[in-house]
Amino acid sequence: MGDHIAAAQRYRARAAKCELFAKNTSSMGFGECYRLLAQQYLVLANLEDDCARRPSPFARQEHQKEQPKPADQPPARPVCARMSAERQLQMTAPSTETVSMPPM
Repeated sequence: MGDHIAAAQRYRARAAKCELFAKNTSSMGFGECYRLLAQQYLVLANLEDDCARRPSPFARQEHQKEQPKPADQPPARPVCARMSAERQLQMTAPSTETVSMPPM
């Protein structure tokens, strides 16, 4: 994850350059393109600022790991362990089907 504040500063610097280019160009079409590009860079800079202010989703996950689990809940077993236990129960459970064996 990058530094959002630094990225916002870079976008603002690019927007300032585009504004300067817009003023110095003799073409009205290019001037308008540079102004629009400057606006887009400012939008990106504002988004980077917003990201910098938000708490990291990874920090939330770390915080959740630190919280102890309630004592009344047993720890969750991995899926493969649960599936293995279910298979063992199915294999040891008495069968209701009757299997007829051919005479030997």
